[in-house]
Amino acid sequence: MRQKFFIIIVALFSSCSELTSTKSDKLVSRVGDNYLYESDIPDFSGYEDSLIRKKNFIDSWARENIFFDLSLINLDQKSILSLDNLIKKYERDLYINSYKDLLVNSMVDSIITDDEIDNYYNENLNNFKLNEDLIQFRFAKVPSDNINLNKIRNGIRRYNIFDKNLIDSLSFQLASYNLNDTLWYTMRDFFNQVGFVNYENQKKYVKKRQLISKKDSMYVNLLFINDILDANSVAPKSYLSERIKSIIYNRRKISLIKQLNKDIINDAIKSNKYELYK
Repeated sequence: MRQKFFIIIVALFSSCSELTSTKSDKLVSRVGDNYLYESDIPDFSGYEDSLIRKKNFIDSWARENIFFDLSLINLDQKSILSLDNLIKKYERDLYINSYKDLLVNSMVDSIITDDEIDNYYNENLNNFKLNEDLIQFRFAKVPSDNINLNKIRNGIRRYNIFDKNLIDSLSFQLASYNLNDTLWYTMRDFFNQVGFVNYENQKKYVKKRQLISKKDSMYVNLLFINDILDANSVAPKSYLSERIKSIIYNRRKISLIKQLNKDIINDAIKSNKYELYK
């Protein structure tokens, strides 16, 4: 078996035809009748290991072509014919689906109104149960020596129009912050943003409508939790808005595709392009 495989490889590489390519750039490598030119290789010059990357690319190209040529020699005709049919079907499917996408995207109505979102939300409340807690909060990480610390602390607690403008003007003094307390976050996202709160200590710090002030060696962490929704509650519409838009839009696309599938047959019959023989 090893001898037979060796003979096949020798035959593969010894059957090199004379180079007749019209390419004018530098020839880099050859496998059988396949040629790799300098212009075919990505530019790796921005990497420290550019030579290694280039060599790996060339080896990968060679390996792929070697295996492909060997497959044509060693696979039986039945297998090759079956693969050819699969390739042809895949090619047709690519063209057809690309054309369908072009038609649908040019025809589908992408405007989704608030009323449509409201109706879908209200009709599917039972499908929108939360599988984890959600939280609304505002947070600021302030250097402990900041002269405006008390102003920021009071602003985070009250957060009226004056406070919002004040904290916005001082935001460049904050190490990190999240002041959009109308958005809902998963607990995982909340922990990642706040830093000092985690699954183990959340009972100590996760308290609605209370200002939490946690000092470490360099900063004072100010946290105010606006609201919490427990798992199994119905998710708020604002949290689901983009998801509902996507659902409605995809339903429109599916409906349009079904209609196109009907229309294309009817149009082909009318234009005498499609005939069904009895």
